[in-house]
Amino acid sequence: MAVVLHADNISKQFPGVRALDGVSIKVHSGEVLGLLGENGAGKSTLLKVLSGVYRPDGGQIVIEGKPTEINGPRHARELGIAIVHQELKLMHNLSVAENIYMGRLPRTTLGRISYGQLFKDAKQLLDKFGFALDPKTELRYLSIASRQLVEIAKALSSDAKVILMDEPTSSLTAEETEHLFGVLETLKKNNVGIVFISHKLEEIFRCCNRVQVLRDGKDMGVRLVKETTNDELVRTMVGREVSQRFPAKENMPGEVLLEVRGLSRGQAVRDVSFSVRAGEVFGIAGLVGSGRSELVRLIYGADRRTSGDIFIRGRKVDIQSEQEAIKHGIFLVPEDRKLQGLIVNQTIEMNISLAMLKRIRKLFGLIDRKKEKEMADREIQKLEIKCTGRGQEIVTLSGGNQQKVVLGKSLETAPDIMILDDPTRGIDVKTKSEIYELMRKLTQDRKAVILISSELVEVIGMSDRVGVMHEGKMQAILDRSELSQESVIKYAIGGA
Repeated sequence: MAVVLHADNISKQFPGVRALDGVSIKVHSGEVLGLLGENGAGKSTLLKVLSGVYRPDGGQIVIEGKPTEINGPRHARELGIAIVHQELKLMHNLSVAENIYMGRLPRTTLGRISYGQLFKDAKQLLDKFGFALDPKTELRYLSIASRQLVEIAKALSSDAKVILMDEPTSSLTAEETEHLFGVLETLKKNNVGIVFISHKLEEIFRCCNRVQVLRDGKDMGVRLVKETTNDELVRTMVGREVSQRFPAKENMPGEVLLEVRGLSRGQAVRDVSFSVRAGEVFGIAGLVGSGRSELVRLIYGADRRTSGDIFIRGRKVDIQSEQEAIKHGIFLVPEDRKLQGLIVNQTIEMNISLAMLKRIRKLFGLIDRKKEKEMADREIQKLEIKCTGRGQEIVTLSGGNQQKVVLGKSLETAPDIMILDDPTRGIDVKTKSEIYELMRKLTQDRKAVILISSELVEVIGMSDRVGVMHEGKMQAILDRSELSQESVIKYAIGGA
């Protein structure tokens, strides 16, 4: 297979961080190259260099044998390089079709946008790759999973020679992921070269021909997928052995900390009742759109319930806001950390203290800077957040370290009930194991954890009981002895 893209000895420096240190990568036409590494290893930075978002500080990029300097994302597209970003680059107030062809909208002879042609082109593209999306629908009405498909369709629309995919399955269901793998096979047959970043090792073995590992911005080598193992790849990524198993349960659940009765909000959540005990992980499973996130947002006061009651330690409470939830010892780590969990253009210090501002105010509303710094330093050390210091802006952190900042913010509120909505989405193996260990410690301390996860293996492996959602209803609550992928899926698709 011909080398369609060769990046040689690429380096990239940010203030206080050497993101890429002499990394080389070759992409062959008609292959999928897996790119692995911990959060912060330099994977996303490398893809942004190859797609023209960043300019490298050193090294050379060669496209189809010609040394090339990429002068921005538009130039990269013209050179045949498309990218599917981990953090979606879409406009929520525009249609699916407008997002797909943004910057390349068809126009009439008078220079106006030809919406007829636009919707026709978009429908042909979506139908070609089997994406069940209406080109006229505005993005704001779509789920995160559907928006991810729009981002992928956007890359496919440019007839690219190379497609760079940064965590493309992070928001997709198992069915949508399998469909994407079919699309990758089609692209390979058309001699397109693909770079595929994923933290899910099973996906690397499922769809990649070769795999390359980065660690701390350095190139740790390339190997054929069929000649390596899970353990070898994890060891290469982390530099030591890391257990991929879930921590053993060492305690028994105790008193009921949280109970909800008849919780409802329109058709999204319908008459849901369950309880969570001290020292317990209560998992919530279900397909995308089943009402999982909507349910926990009602408990947290982020959305208003139309009916139902919430009890904490047997006492009825009326939670109407996030602030009231925190006061009652509940904290929600949201599904979308960037939109709902962080202020990305602010510092680690500011974000960690955000939920505690009322408690660290001095006279005249001034913030106690000493306490704020102590909080940030405590969580940076406890959660091993990779950063240059508490003053580093969130936007410059890797996805895994951003998630650790959200967790740090939650821990500073000392919650009795921690709600985690897909906390390991887009997170590397090492950080996943650290989050699992954090959950274990919380339950050891007699706290309650509610875990939503799109990964069945995770929700089954970590939970004492699992509530399965289907079309807004709690279809079943399964004890640990009843848990299996088959039983969860049965109820998730509406089984009685």
